[in-house]
Amino acid sequence: MVCTGAELEAGWLPLVQQQSGNARIQAGQPGYFEAVSAVSLIEKPDSLDRAQGDVHAAGNPHLHLAPRNVALVASALAERMASLDERDGPYFRERAAAFLERWRQATARWESDGAKLKGMAVVVHHRDLAYLVAWLGLKEAGALEPKPGLPPSTAHLAQLLASTQRQPVEAIVRSAYSDPRPSAWLAERSGIPAVVLPYTVGGTPAAGDLFKLFDDTLARLLEVNR
Repeated sequence: MVCTGAELEAGWLPLVQQQSGNARIQAGQPGYFEAVSAVSLIEKPDSLDRAQGDVHAAGNPHLHLAPRNVALVASALAERMASLDERDGPYFRERAAAFLERWRQATARWESDGAKLKGMAVVVHHRDLAYLVAWLGLKEAGALEPKPGLPPSTAHLAQLLASTQRQPVEAIVRSAYSDPRPSAWLAERSGIPAVVLPYTVGGTPAAGDLFKLFDDTLARLLEVNR
């Protein structure tokens, strides 16, 4: 079993594990792999309080929108697979090496193209884009959610609209699965373009695989940064 971890699947995964009847994929067993075990998470809260909204004790679990994290997870997963299946271990390591070389080349291209985006001021919807913002050096100028996971009130949106009139903002960005209404409200009143990012493979028609996920994400940001 492969999952993200850091409580991202806490609402449903334990039940699946329990009902599977498979002791090998329970937490703490070699057949259970969390992607967060291979990376350092950002935004670890100093304290936990329900008033803070939807925060995760271990840190922000939306780690996959930083290419370096993808490479770290791929390496760790390949080694775990090799340890579980020693006979096919060389195959897993060979495929991982091939993927990582392709990923290295693609990352160099993305970082070259994405250099144009450094300092670009954006309003985000949720904390799911935090790793992307950090990787590209975007400037977060506000958030549609007043606190993670809490839908924005009209008063909060009005405050955000006022703040965009005091400081330049180039885009309002949200993931494809996020409620489109808050970003549409702010875009209509501010004149700032609303940009939908795929967030994950299949999030948009163009994001057909992991490489195309980053291709499409950068293309959408660069389109409004011309």
